[in-house]
Amino acid sequence: MNRETLLKRDELKTEKVEFENGDFVYVRQMTGRERDNFEQSLVKESQDAKGNITYERSLSDFRAKLAVCTVCKENGDPIFLPGDYGALSKNISAAKLEKIVNVAQRLNRITDEDKEALVKNSDAVQDGNSNSNSAES
Repeated sequence: MNRETLLKRDELKTEKVEFENGDFVYVRQMTGRERDNFEQSLVKESQDAKGNITYERSLSDFRAKLAVCTVCKENGDPIFLPGDYGALSKNISAAKLEKIVNVAQRLNRITDEDKEALVKNSDAVQDGNSNSNSAES
């Protein structure tokens, strides 16, 4: 592959997820940037009394955040805004959310080991000069 081929936008796979009552949604792959933003949304920044900034990773609302990043229209356009995960987490059944997340994890190759690594990596000290465009957390 050459530079032009690699820089051309990939066609992201989408998959229809059907629920028992006949309702359905589409779930899609994320781009590299979207995956990074998703992972960054699992990071919480805190500052101690001395002004030192530390980062802690948390799987809080992991499923809803992943759903917000991957649920889309049939054409692949997202239907949620980054801040929608809180309402989604409170209002959707765990069974329905889990069905969405199972497809999103498979399409985006997010394994249980990946989730564990996100939490384990929270022990690593990061500098306080983060300049990200992460999703709300």
